[in-house]
Amino acid sequence: MVLLQEVMEHGDGRNQAAWIAEHAAGEWSMAYGGAGEIGVGRFGNAVLSRSPIDATSVLDLPYEPRDDDIQRVVVHARTGGHDVFCTHLNWRFDDGYVRERQVVALADFVRDVADPAGALPPIVGGDFNADPDAEEIRYLCGLVAIDGRSAYFQDAWRVASAGTGAGPGWTWDNRNVFAAADREPDRRIDYVFVGWRPSPKGPGRVESARVVCDRALTGVFASDHFGLFVEIAEE
Repeated sequence: MVLLQEVMEHGDGRNQAAWIAEHAAGEWSMAYGGAGEIGVGRFGNAVLSRSPIDATSVLDLPYEPRDDDIQRVVVHARTGGHDVFCTHLNWRFDDGYVRERQVVALADFVRDVADPAGALPPIVGGDFNADPDAEEIRYLCGLVAIDGRSAYFQDAWRVASAGTGAGPGWTWDNRNVFAAADREPDRRIDYVFVGWRPSPKGPGRVESARVVCDRALTGVFASDHFGLFVEIAEE
């Protein structure tokens, strides 16, 4: 599975994720969800899968209309008994109160849509624009309640990297010239979360997590974010 954010879909039907799927090795299916209008098209998220996508749905997240931000969404794809959700939360440092509302809606959507008997627990990933100690991330990790609500997902980086010395997991890193242009601090803001089932040896165990796409192999970085690669046990 590949989860993509800030995917543009132009008014003429051209879609960045569809282009990637078409030009990647092998056959790929795509689920796309976009809501915010930006420039000449829609701004959204996509899930790419090597297996056929059996069902897809999109949720509009809570947001506050203003000139420097747009509607955010969650796109869901079910493939081979796996429920996968891709999202992108509000970006401003002082938008924590909006992101808190967004993660509550996200967790409810996962609970309502994911098949509890699926081959894996639900997988949720994307650009959350929040540090690991932010309330919105702590909520998803079961470390804090919001408005009397709670949820629990495994933070794949935290689970896989505990005690391994794997580093801070920064995906926003000023070694990347595109990130450095915004003059923001280095931080971990991109995540893969995995639902939990009461069997530490069963499907859904996080086996590894590492930062990828963190070098400019052709002289240009692929994005202003680095990527996150996670391996999840299916048995």
